[in-house]
Amino acid sequence: MKQLGRLAATLLLSLPLAAAAKSTNTIKGAAQTPKQQALLVELTGQDFRKQSDTALYAEMVSASQRDDEIGLKSRLQSLLTRFPASTYADNALFLAGRMAVEHNNFPEAIRYFGRIEKEYPNSDKAASARFAKAMTYKRMNLTQFAKRSLVEVRAKYPGSPESFRADAELKQFN
Repeated sequence: MKQLGRLAATLLLSLPLAAAAKSTNTIKGAAQTPKQQALLVELTGQDFRKQSDTALYAEMVSASQRDDEIGLKSRLQSLLTRFPASTYADNALFLAGRMAVEHNNFPEAIRYFGRIEKEYPNSDKAASARFAKAMTYKRMNLTQFAKRSLVEVRAKYPGSPESFRADAELKQFN
């Protein structure tokens, strides 16, 4: 049953992307058909189109606490599609990255942390994302990438808590 739920969520997450790729004249976020929207409401029990960014982020936190990866990802997609400039967008990506690390999905975690650096470079999560990316590389036994990321944390964010943590981690490598 759990696999069926994951399959359904994966299909629902990919359908809007496929529809958006086929139709270049549609408005962003409006690529879902009524059937897809109804199926999403039926599977999750909630209509995400009627929620604010604050409510979506709160549900993401709740899904994270329940270790509900599918729920977190569906709300993340909804949040980033409907509210790309939300003050919660960088935090939402960071939360998704942390969950990916907890599930040992390191490449996905690195992508989430990289998106924060690329799309939200001035956010309060940028330094944390760079540091988390370094720690993910370390868990993958990619010490060269981990060291490089830790050095970048120190250089880009001097005086931040992450730069002090990066110093401590770099000392362990030597």
